[in-house]
Amino acid sequence: MLAFSSVVAAQEPSPQPEPILETGELMLLVIKPAYDELKQAMSTAPVERQQWAAIYQKAARLAEFENLILFRPHERSDKPEWKTLATNARKASMAVSSLAMKALAKPDEADAVTLKKAYEEVSARCNACHRAMSREAPTIKPD
Repeated sequence: MLAFSSVVAAQEPSPQPEPILETGELMLLVIKPAYDELKQAMSTAPVERQQWAAIYQKAARLAEFENLILFRPHERSDKPEWKTLATNARKASMAVSSLAMKALAKPDEADAVTLKKAYEEVSARCNACHRAMSREAPTIKPD
């Protein structure tokens, strides 16, 4: 009976966050598809409220997924530039989300040109991190 309880205890989830995927797997299986969805939403300039809402949703989700990178221990996570680069990528996605949210609140002040520039910054920040931290990481293209 004691052996069984120790097996059960070993199977109980930790109350603390812990990675399920390796960083590269997280990028490939979670972050890349989220980026691709944002890219699709950005493929035409938003005009209607539904388009702005879709961009908000995709950008906010991407930013949250990028946030997960910061919690992952890996061989480069102890380098100061790692957190700066990863945080800058997240901030770029948050900027797109914020602009789309503002457009939802005040559609008459919506600025698709500013949104496009902010979106291009998302791929630029991802690529900056990829170049500095991983030779295997792909180059992200905004269109």
